[in-house]
Amino acid sequence: MINAVVFDLDGVLIDSEPVWERVRRELVAERGGHWAPDAQRKLMGMSTPEWARYLSEDLGVGLPPDEVAALVTDRMAASYRERIPLLPGAVEAVHRLAARWPLGLASSSPAVLIETVLQSAGLRPYFTVTMSTELVPLGKPAPDIY
Repeated sequence: MINAVVFDLDGVLIDSEPVWERVRRELVAERGGHWAPDAQRKLMGMSTPEWARYLSEDLGVGLPPDEVAALVTDRMAASYRERIPLLPGAVEAVHRLAARWPLGLASSSPAVLIETVLQSAGLRPYFTVTMSTELVPLGKPAPDIY
């Protein structure tokens, strides 16, 4: 029996990976770092502290991880305020499923980005619970977020 439905944000409701990659690449380039060929693959699913440390230390941004996280998150929010990259059918899926079950959202995105997307897309009222990997010890694929 289904008691609730849990969505992911990135790759399910929005096509965010190109935005994340652009914003992170720009920061690495601005700070004189080096974008590794496998960087985007490694970054997928990391929690905010994990990816901020990776950009800071491994990709050569050279700022403390908390500053890296703040810069990237601010730039992502600005990008989403300009245009939310909603995937086709995402809004309709939320509406259909919310008519039958309570909805939750579990995402590796920072909480501020989750809220920015849901508010801007008019989807916030449909989600009873939202959770960011910022709030748990380990990012995906660890089960902590769930």
